[in-house]
Amino acid sequence: MKDRTASSGLGEWLQERCQKESLSLRQAGAKTGLNHGTIRDILNGGTPSPATFRKLAKAFGGNGHLGLALEDKLLALAGYRSERPEDALSEPLGRLLDRIGGFSEQQLKIMGRFADFLAKMEEK
Repeated sequence: MKDRTASSGLGEWLQERCQKESLSLRQAGAKTGLNHGTIRDILNGGTPSPATFRKLAKAFGGNGHLGLALEDKLLALAGYRSERPEDALSEPLGRLLDRIGGFSEQQLKIMGRFADFLAKMEEK
């Protein structure tokens, strides 16, 4: 069951994204494939459909891992599920996985060495 007060978290998130990207209601609607009235309803604490979450996540996060992580976050903000543990797919991890998906073998080796370096720095 969805917590009605949580849907304001989704509206706040969407409002911040629209402000960050200087999007009007109509522009946000065009970006997401949603009616500007649906965008307004979300901003006012309305309850979006599951398809709406997917459209928001795809528009602001893409088709890859980042989009999936963002969809999870949006569902949690709207009160449909609880936050995933930190070791689950987060937005930064999703963004990283999407970016390295197109890397060459050589680039992946370099990234692996850099990851090792960062892990050693964390230990110190």
